[in-house]
Amino acid sequence: MTLDKNIAKLAHRIRRESEDVIPFQQAWLTAAGQFGALPVHTMAPRDRIPLRVKYTGESVPAAQSSIGNDTHGLGLDHCLDDQRVFRALLALALFNGNVYAGPTARWNYAVVASYDPVMSPRHDRLVMVAERAPENVATRLLATEAAGSRGVPGLRHEVSYECHGQRSLCLRHLPTGALLTITGDPDGCHRGNKRGLSPLHRYLTIDHDVTEPERLALAAVPPMSHDATALLAGLVSRYNLVDRRSHWATSLSRDPLERPGSEHRREPDVRLDGAARRLWGSGHSWAFHWNGYPEPHDLAIALTHREVGIKGARLTRRGGAFHVALGTASLELSDEKG
Repeated sequence: MTLDKNIAKLAHRIRRESEDVIPFQQAWLTAAGQFGALPVHTMAPRDRIPLRVKYTGESVPAAQSSIGNDTHGLGLDHCLDDQRVFRALLALALFNGNVYAGPTARWNYAVVASYDPVMSPRHDRLVMVAERAPENVATRLLATEAAGSRGVPGLRHEVSYECHGQRSLCLRHLPTGALLTITGDPDGCHRGNKRGLSPLHRYLTIDHDVTEPERLALAAVPPMSHDATALLAGLVSRYNLVDRRSHWATSLSRDPLERPGSEHRREPDVRLDGAARRLWGSGHSWAFHWNGYPEPHDLAIALTHREVGIKGARLTRRGGAFHVALGTASLELSDEKG
């Protein structure tokens, strides 16, 4: 039985048990909520905020900063074009590690997963809440003035500040102009008039132009179609989601639901050497192969879910791999070695 039929069946039962007191539309919404299939686009912004929090783990103020009257859905993909392009590039840093998969694998920032950051994607910026050590996360992504330093090409330190007693770093990606904030503040507030701080490391700043090695690194990234860019950016926006009905989770470091059998994702080689992840492709066609967490099915569901998925994304399964399609683009998800 399809999901729509399951929802309708439950809605009829709810209405019948109420002796027809509950209107069918209200019963349908109740049933859809139980199946994790609320029609988010019809909900008022104030009702989307607590729903988003259930999936992302953000604070309520952080989610409020992400959803307005013109926000599409839960706002995970509703962003400026520069943000979408930057997030797709950031995906190649965050989802590659311990296996050579082209130039960005050398960035090897998959280790960021160990900090369990909460992503708070917003229209004009990406906020990464890392309560334990925001500066440590920043050092994984930012180049310094030291010889041989590595970082996401073109990413620069703009300002450090304190908000609610927590350190925050505002970074700007020079090639796209996109903003990334890494913060220890759960609310992820904007700088405003908060107290400025000196950075703890000699990061390259917005006063440093893109270097020639960085230009070469960016040029080595394969071209992405518009739809593929949206898929890869969607991976970043769904970096650490947990299904509000506890059916799936997308964490790269553990299973936050602690489901029976999930420990098999921690094979001896993963415990010893870390998870091997390979995200690569070109044009319309991309593939993400890995061991460790999450389950491929979980990530595929998160990308195509009725409430929290990318609008228009479709899921199919071929053999041991899941394929998420968006327009003309396809992203293969598999825990088989690529």
